[in-house]
Amino acid sequence: MNFSVIVPFYNEEKNINTLHKELTLSLKKIGKKHKFELIYIDDGSQDKTCKELLKLKKNIFPLKIIFHKENKSQSKAIQSGINESIYENLIFLDGDLQNDPKDIGLLINYYIKKKLDMVIGWRKKRKDNIFRVIPSLIANKIVNLLTKSKIHDNGCALKILKKKLMTNMNLWGDFHRLIGARFAEQGANIDEIIVSHRKRSNGKSKYGLSRIFNVIIDVIFIKLFYNKKRKSLYVFGNFGLISFFISLVSMTYMLYLKIFEAKSFITTPLPLLTSVTFLIGLIFLSIGTITNLLENISNQSNIKKEYSIIRK
Repeated sequence: MNFSVIVPFYNEEKNINTLHKELTLSLKKIGKKHKFELIYIDDGSQDKTCKELLKLKKNIFPLKIIFHKENKSQSKAIQSGINESIYENLIFLDGDLQNDPKDIGLLINYYIKKKLDMVIGWRKKRKDNIFRVIPSLIANKIVNLLTKSKIHDNGCALKILKKKLMTNMNLWGDFHRLIGARFAEQGANIDEIIVSHRKRSNGKSKYGLSRIFNVIIDVIFIKLFYNKKRKSLYVFGNFGLISFFISLVSMTYMLYLKIFEAKSFITTPLPLLTSVTFLIGLIFLSIGTITNLLENISNQSNIKKEYSIIRK
């Protein structure tokens, strides 16, 4: 098997050299049974991340360095790495040194042995403070409650997956953290394995309590837009038809009262109900049409490259 190792960086200048050394050493120990390529992405860092990446020396593994002109999000950085990857399997890990590259061999063996579509690390003994751990626990409970995911640690950056699963998936925002939940919704063969976790020694965390709200929004997005059985046009279309039906029933009853019981329209709230539900139906159908167009555009957006690449 061959693997593309994708690592996003954002203001991680002090971690780059150490991570690169640990990662290459770990991959060398795995042996020659697999081929690897390294893909590092600078997601518009404001420190010296760019300069430190350019200083990296050549080694036995092909190295691609991708630069975003501005910060686009970790998901977009990973997406850029996927776009430039050449191998059929992908390995993700963060650039903050909290993931231990030594665990990659463990994940690869488990991934191959179990014939998985994806294996994700479980940071069972996290080394973060309570302000990161609690939001993460809450977020995982929400994800598992609202999706088919049974993963304990959906947000763990260290994971291996088949590249073909990413076909037509456009990453954005924090959506990279819900890849496992997305695949679980599709019935993919996913499992987890306990991995080590280290304290952050340099740099600052980019996540906090807001992650909970981001997760809720992303999960709703998955349920509405990323379910192959329920295209957004049909989801909103169904809501629109229900609204039209309510409007029709309301109007029919209103006419019945007028014709057979001589009740004036203005003596009942039915005219307002008829008008409002009809307008809501139009809005839902409009949203369904627009989101369907946006999905088509989104699926083609990966073709456009908004970054520069350096191959070493």
